[in-house]
Amino acid sequence: MRDQILNFPFQLSKGAEIARDIKIDKPFDKVVVCGMGGSIIPGMILLTYKEHKNKGPGVPVIIHNNYDLPSNVNVDDLVICVSWSGTTEETISSFETAVKRGIKPITITKGAKLGQLAKNNDTPLVVLPDQPTQPRFSVGYMVGSLFTVLGLEKELDVELYTENHENTGKELADKIGSATPLIYTSYSWRKLGALWKANFNETAKTPAYWNYMPILTHDELAVYARKNLPFHPIIFKDENDLPRYIRDLDAAIAILDKQEYNYSIVNLRGGQVLSGKVPDPLPLETILNNYILALWTSYYLAQKIGVDPEKIELIERYKELKKKN
Repeated sequence: MRDQILNFPFQLSKGAEIARDIKIDKPFDKVVVCGMGGSIIPGMILLTYKEHKNKGPGVPVIIHNNYDLPSNVNVDDLVICVSWSGTTEETISSFETAVKRGIKPITITKGAKLGQLAKNNDTPLVVLPDQPTQPRFSVGYMVGSLFTVLGLEKELDVELYTENHENTGKELADKIGSATPLIYTSYSWRKLGALWKANFNETAKTPAYWNYMPILTHDELAVYARKNLPFHPIIFKDENDLPRYIRDLDAAIAILDKQEYNYSIVNLRGGQVLSGKVPDPLPLETILNNYILALWTSYYLAQKIGVDPEKIELIERYKELKKKN
């Protein structure tokens, strides 16, 4: 797995390369990204990028991790179905629903049933490299393809500090130990918490939860009235965030200090700081460096707990049980 994390920048460029022939030939009202598990992570990265890049109204990104499609999705929308394996039942269902509504979805997959459906229906298809890895370790390929399909290939010209984040991830895993990680962000970075949760769950086989400002201060903050709960809050801070979000996070940190909780702060511009680079406002660079840190942290937490970071036996068992019903 370590090599897969170090390989992330190559994945990004390779994903872009294999998607260059796919062109969108009409305007669209919204982008609907369909996927499950690690395959929906590129959609969450796209959504976060769009919100930070636009800083206001723009083409909305809808994350669809369910069967079929939302009822308001129609031929004026762009549907993109992402499945690393090509066998994801829910994503196949979304593809089939799109076709029934007269939509020509774009498919990003290694192949299997979803890839064949795309070929049979003569819809755009990006065939990902046939690597025997879990989707969450292959996000670079899917992000590179997704951004290129959307005409955002130039945005992939980012600096990723893969090796620089390794020690930070190891140190963070040591601080978490046997505690349950709680990931806290501002609203603008909320989907990063979901990415970290997924990696903690699948890689380290540990419970994890995420929440964001300002809503968490209206309910979840109350639990810290009890001291010594087995939690380790991880707080993402962005020095370029809105002042009120920075204020809210600082106030929550003051509560944690008063209640004598151990916590960790992750600087969202951390890669740039480690490299000696002046903090860069490019949103995609920040997002991808943060995801790489999530990979390292969950990897080293798996080692600390003593679990296999790659196997997901129970998820595979669940899929087999579904087939019998």
